[in-house]
Amino acid sequence: MCSICVDSFMFENGERYCHVVDKETGEPLFYPNLYITTQVRNRSESISTMKVIAGNISLLYRFFDNKNIEIDERIQKMIFLTPNEIDDLIEYTSINFKKAKPNSFKDIAVKIPTRYFRVTTIANYLEWLCKIHLSLSSQKDKIKEIQIFIKNIKRKQPRNNSKYNMNIEKSLDKNQLDSLFNMLAPSSNSNPFSINVQKRNNLIFLLLHSFGIRVGELLNLRISDINFSESTISIRRRPNDRSDPRVYQPLVKTCERKLTVDTTLMLEISDYILNDRRKIKNAKKNDFLFVTYKEGRTQGQPLSFSSYHKIVSVVRQSSSLLDGLTGHKLRHTWNYEFSKAIDEIGGISDEKEQQIRSYLMGWRPGSDTSLIYNRRHIVEISKKTSIDLQKTLFKGMCNE
Repeated sequence: MCSICVDSFMFENGERYCHVVDKETGEPLFYPNLYITTQVRNRSESISTMKVIAGNISLLYRFFDNKNIEIDERIQKMIFLTPNEIDDLIEYTSINFKKAKPNSFKDIAVKIPTRYFRVTTIANYLEWLCKIHLSLSSQKDKIKEIQIFIKNIKRKQPRNNSKYNMNIEKSLDKNQLDSLFNMLAPSSNSNPFSINVQKRNNLIFLLLHSFGIRVGELLNLRISDINFSESTISIRRRPNDRSDPRVYQPLVKTCERKLTVDTTLMLEISDYILNDRRKIKNAKKNDFLFVTYKEGRTQGQPLSFSSYHKIVSVVRQSSSLLDGLTGHKLRHTWNYEFSKAIDEIGGISDEKEQQIRSYLMGWRPGSDTSLIYNRRHIVEISKKTSIDLQKTLFKGMCNE
């Protein structure tokens, strides 16, 4: 099995970085990492984007390894991928390697936007690689052949027109929410967690539900971000934070903002900090709100992505109602409930509603991202409006 993968690490100045390596030898791959450094890092892309691009390039080299393709030699000889090889490559980009089992890769595919980005990244990288090799040779007049080769790859891209055709059932309904928080209530008989982590895990889901924040924003929260006198929580951007020991640093992808906290929720936060978190060994050495409780060298350190996902996984497996649960579904739930609250208040224009939503979600003013998260509410209003219209029409026909 091919050993090419992405390795992440942190520089002394706090900058997170990644490169493509052969994990058997530990050696970085020269051209992929030259591309990541000169074409991605130098564009000031985030580490998250760099990791996705690096992952797509490592996927390409795993494909080359499986097919015994020496791509550098082929490019130098102007022998590009054949039509059949391109078809195989495109099919390879559709595989969901996280879920697929050996010898059954074709059974599970990634979503179209993921496949689209994979093919785009691979095409851009191969175009760059071809030009690099040609600049080192006397074949600079072969640019047109390269363009044809890259065009043959790009024309195989799936149509990425699904941005707004997302599953409208991504939010949780009342029964699911009741099941979730009844289960997570500290000391609940159905709580799947040990007693020492119940307050922390319950607060995690309370914050996700109350504010619709992303996981990066949640794990990035510090106690100093909480103003108890004003009852507010500040969402702050801290890229390449040297004080954060996590190589996979949680990042705030959206804009900074200040969120108002209900009194009951603020009491939950205060109780967790004063009576729960403070008891954890080494927790006082950092300011992060959520820390690791498990004994060992990482105890008291900020909670990692992997630990967060384990928590969500345990909850998901503890109730049939919560099958398919993710933290991000609570972001969709927040937006759905926000739309209903706006309707109940009344008198708020669509423009003002979008401005409020964009601020609370951290989107830039004028962002159309709200169309994605507001889709379920729009569909429900459309159904109701359609039914009301039909009733009016039939009522008029009966009167005639």
